Amino acid sequence: MTTRDLRSDLVVRLAGMPAGPQTPTLLLLHGLTDSGDGWPEAIRHWESDYAMVLVDQRGHGESPRFTAAQLDSRPGDHMVADAIGILEQLDRPVVVGHSLGGAVALTAAVRRPELVRAVVLEDPAPLGPDEPEASAARGAEYVEGIRPSLAARDDQSLLDKRREQHPDWPESELLVTGRAEQQMDIEYLGRGDWKPATPWPELFERLTVPALVVSGDDPDEICVDAAMERGLVDIANPHVTLTRVAGAGHCIRRDQTQAFYDVVDAWLAKVEWGPS
Repeated sequence: MTTRDLRSDLVVRLAGMPAGPQTPTLLLLHGLTDSGDGWPEAIRHWESDYAMVLVDQRGHGESPRFTAAQLDSRPGDHMVADAIGILEQLDRPVVVGHSLGGAVALTAAVRRPELVRAVVLEDPAPLGPDEPEASAARGAEYVEGIRPSLAARDDQSLLDKRREQHPDWPESELLVTGRAEQQMDIEYLGRGDWKPATPWPELFERLTVPALVVSGDDPDEICVDAAMERGLVDIANPHVTLTRVAGAGHCIRRDQTQAFYDVVDAWLAKVEWGPS
């Protein structure tokens, strides 16, 4: 498979093993203000075992910006439609999604379970049951948060700033994530309306494919907080496994890289990759 084989107006990159009937595939969906370039450690770790499809989600990276009509009609659901359009062309991959990408992956798996083998959700950020779909204040906060990257004069100053902000992250993850912040669709970000519209309790109740939820233990950063954990326990969906990685915040694979891949690899080893 080449990127030309995939029909999408999004920017899609391939990495790892050549796609084929004997090669398991991972579809990687990044979080808010990130891009498909933000998986260098994942590529290094999985390139010998999996075919990987890496997407710049709409409004991110080099993919198209949201149209005015899309911004006015639940942008997060348009992102789910984008993901489903790619899934329809793949052989039931495991979808790995971080944060907003986790919300997109979860929603796509609920809407079209026949297209998804399993999902790995890295501190997913689906809509909360009492959370407003849009918040201009939240949008303004996120725009303010990426201003250091927007103000960087060149790659070296951007890298220096990223090192200052994230001293414990792998070096390979710093510049690519800073560049992704520079590439953001600012109008979309500033509206504070990012997530698919279905709240997480309904999504996890309806989920019928295996799901690994990986979160950290820093209460100031994580999306899968104590209340959400209690909700998952109450829902008791047998398809869902929740694991916490000690010493990690919202970006588990960057805060505790080896621990993240150890947890995910052990779970992926149990996934049935044979014909459905």
